Order: sequence, then C-alpha cells, then structure tokens
Amino acid sequence: MVTIDISIEDFSELLGKKEALTVVELDKYLAFAKAEVDSDPEGPDENGHTKISVDVKTANRPDLWSAEGLAREIRGMLDKPGLPNFKFPSSTYEIIVDESVKEIRPYIGAVIAKGLKLDNFLIKQFIQAQDKLDFSFGRKRKRTSIGLYNLHLISSPIQYTTVGRDFKFVPLQFDKELTVDEIFKQHPKGIEYENILKPFTMVPMLIDSNNRVLSMPPIINSNDVGRITESTENVLLEVTGTNEIAVNQVTDLFAQILQDRGAKVESVLINYHSKTIITPTQSTLKMNLTKKEVNRYLGTRFSEARLLKLLRKRRLDAKDHGDQLQVELPPYRQDVIHWVDLSEEIAIASDYNLFNVRIPNLFTQGALDLSTEKENMIREIMVGASLQEILNYNLTDLDSVVTKMSRGLDFKNKVVYLKNPVSQSYSILRPDLLSGLIRFTSKNIEAPFPHHIFETGEITIYKNNIPVTKTHLAVLLAGANETFETSHRILDAFFNSIKVKYKLEVSEMSELIDGRSATVFSEDSTKLGAIGEVKIEVLENFGIKVPVSCFELDLTKIKKLKLKKYSPNNY
Repeated sequence: MVTIDISIEDFSELLGKKEALTVVELDKYLAFAKAEVDSDPEGPDENGHTKISVDVKTANRPDLWSAEGLAREIRGMLDKPGLPNFKFPSSTYEIIVDESVKEIRPYIGAVIAKGLKLDNFLIKQFIQAQDKLDFSFGRKRKRTSIGLYNLHLISSPIQYTTVGRDFKFVPLQFDKELTVDEIFKQHPKGIEYENILKPFTMVPMLIDSNNRVLSMPPIINSNDVGRITESTENVLLEVTGTNEIAVNQVTDLFAQILQDRGAKVESVLINYHSKTIITPTQSTLKMNLTKKEVNRYLGTRFSEARLLKLLRKRRLDAKDHGDQLQVELPPYRQDVIHWVDLSEEIAIASDYNLFNVRIPNLFTQGALDLSTEKENMIREIMVGASLQEILNYNLTDLDSVVTKMSRGLDFKNKVVYLKNPVSQSYSILRPDLLSGLIRFTSKNIEAPFPHHIFETGEITIYKNNIPVTKTHLAVLLAGANETFETSHRILDAFFNSIKVKYKLEVSEMSELIDGRSATVFSEDSTKLGAIGEVKIEVLENFGIKVPVSCFELDLTKIKKLKLKKYSPNNY
C-alpha cells in the first residue's frame, strides 16, 4: 500500500468537476481505483487547497501512486473511456549512452515536457510522485530513479557516461563545487544513497553537449540544471536504472503524469550504440481474452459488446479477433500478466456490489483441522497464564541446538540436515523448541526482565532412521526470581486445564541443572518431556545473565489431545 497527499480542489479539477467533491464523493470515486480516503481533510490553505491523504491499496499499480494517475483511472468510469493518449511527437533531444555505465546502471529513458504552468503546489505533487516511485517501485532508487531538469539550460546531445570520484560539480541545494566523494560525505542525499554506488570506482553522470552537469544518478541533481522552480516551463525527465523494463515503465507513466498536467510531451532518442530506442515506449501491450472464459470465471453472461464497454471503462481497449477479444493496454500496465487480471478489471468496471453472492457448490466445506483447534486451545491456555507467544523459524543452526546447549552426540544424531542449505544459519530442521526460546531471549536481553514466553509448533527428529515431525510446546521464564517452582506452576496449570494427570521423576539432563530438573510422565508412564532450570554454562554460551526455568512437552504423546506425528509413511 502507498499513501499519497492530494488536494480535493485540484483532484476535482483533474476529474473534470466544476465544484469540489465532498469527502464522501471522493471516497466513492477512489474505490474504482483501488484506493480510499485515509485521513480527515486539512485546510483550505492560503492557495485554496484542502489537503487529504489517500491510501492506494495495490502495490503493483505504480501508475496509481499520484493524483494524476488516480484521476486518469477514475475518468474512464466517468467520461473518458478507452486508452489514454500515449503517442508523442519526436523532440530534437538525444541521449548517448556510454558503454562504461553497462556494469553500473545500464538503462535510461527520457521525455520532454513543454508548456507546464508550475506553482509551488504542482512542484510538490511532482516531487511526491517521484519519491513514491523511487522508494517503492524503484526499491529506494536501486532499480529505478527519476530526475527532473530545466530544459532551457540543456543542450543536446546529452552524454550518459561515468566519471572518477574526483569529478566536481555543484549539487542541488549547495552553492559550491564538491567532488563525488565529498558529496557522499557531506550531502544528505549522498549520505543516504551512497550504498548504491559504493562498490564502484567510477560513477554515472549526465552531462550535456556544453559540458554542463545535469546530475549524478541516482544520487543528486546539479544545483542549476537540476533545480525546478515556478518559472520553469519546459522540463526534461529522465529515468535511470538496472532493469530496462522497469525504466521504460516509469518513463511511460511519468509521461502520462506530465501530459495530464497540460504539458506538450515529446519523445527522446536513446542511443545505446548497439541499439537505438525511443522513449516513452508508445506501443500498446496486447493480450487475448475469451468471452466464455471470463463469463464462467465471473459467473456472468456479459455479451461481447458489454465486455468491450467495460474494458474501455478501465482505460483499456479491445477489438474482435476471431473467437477472442484482443485487449490493448497502456505500456505502463505491466501488472496485467494473465486473462484473470483482465477479468478483475471487468468485474471492477461492472461494480462488485452488483454481483450476486452465493455459496460455492462444493462437496466439502473448509474448516480448521482438529489438531489446529487443539493447538489454538493450548495457545489460549498459555496466554491465559500471562505468557507471550513467539514464532521461530523451523530452520536453525547446529551450533545453537547442540554446542551451545551442551548436548552430546546422542542428540546430534537425531538432527535432520538440509542437503543444500543456503547458509549455515539455516542448515537443519529444529529438533526442539527450547533452544529457539533461549536464543530468542539472548537476542532480546535489552528488553526489561522478566521474559515469560512460549511457543507451540513442529519439530523434526530422526527416529529409527526415519525423520518424524511432532508438535511440541515449550515455555521459558527468564528473570531474577525464576526457579523450578515458577515453571512448575505453569506446567501444573496446563495439565489441569486439559484435565490430564501427570507425574515428575528426578532426572539428569545435559542442559538442565542436576537436582533442579525432572522428566514429565503421563499417568501411564509415557515420557512427555522435561522441566527444570537451565545450567549456568548454557546461559553463558548465549550471553544470558539471569536465571532461566523452562519445560518442553511432546504434545503428540498426550493421548487426550489426539495430535498426530508425521513421517514419510503417512504424509
């Protein structure tokens, strides 16, 4: 989800409304663009703008992360169905891409926008769209980043090349020249994004034919060419990145934003030496759609004419293609990868609220498995005992469960290893829960004690040379006053809650203190687990400096719970 700030008055104008929308009307329209009002309105300010936050509920539609994109989508439902215009005349501008950027940041797209009428509000809207795209879609500028420039100061062709770290220019909001390394140390954006270019001795640079620096992408613009003000009418927008499809997509959708704001948009020639392309893309994406498939999927009886009308409402287009419809999409709609995606667009355009609700005609109905219900009951008991539940990974490392726990070869032989682990930290299936709770406590020693935590989940061990998965419960109490008695109270409360009798027998275990530990048995002498105080050397291995008492039970051995254990024979 992405949250953006818009002006109600400006957004109403983008929708072609003569009067400002009410908040209720705004929320109704936003629903057609997978968005909703996220705050109460603020204002109006001295310029007549009533600010309100909008929460865009989709992460795969970057074209909706701006007021212009939302309005464009909604106008399809109102008065402008069909594809938006994305055919742009050629400009006289060219960008020449040097081969030296190939291993650093190889791709670039650009667009020219003329005749903009900028004010402080509109500049902030452009910056917001730029920031949202750079941060979310661009992965904090690593994949893509956007730059806006004063076209009046730029002469073509523009060189996209690399320079050394001693290269100097005046960065945005500074009044003196800095070297590249100085920018990384002194400029806020250089400090924030240095990690992107840190591995490289050379860095990307955009320089025009008069050797005037535009920017060091993706870090910072220059202070003259790269500064947009209210007097700027014509701009150059460029997008650099490591993924060509993503770069072109961002260029395409920002070209639409500039056009929606009344600019005359022109394309730019990108010369890669090995190939030449023109950006924005200006070609539709195409996908075939079968009427029968859509109607069966949605449970509708839409005619072909109705489907065409609904698709156009979603700013798409379609034409007859034999027994199918050939749907055309704007070049920035890279989110559509399957005919089911188009079915969703049709459903939105026809209004979900008008669909009849019915229960699927299935032979079975979904429900929680009995073992899951039992585990949930156990969780409620533990929470009722004032314990906090944690969830550790099923994968762990051998050192944490054997060496640090002072366990011997007999326990090590029970461990199930991964054949090709990604790392040693996740190289085995956990054979118990207790070691995970102790490790969790060691990672949270800054938090005030006592720590009262529990976990219920699956463990896997070898039994008779066969890996067996069981469900365990483990409880850990860490604090200055924790003893065998405090964990025993929890254990006793647990068995009383499930109405099962148990007994304890003194025993010795590698990780628990002799004389302060015991084995837990059921009434029929089935071994269920262990309880006790953790040895000092184990605590020292994990860096824990307070007493710890604990217990762990094999829930699959408590007959009343009827939890199953799993092996390759019964999966």
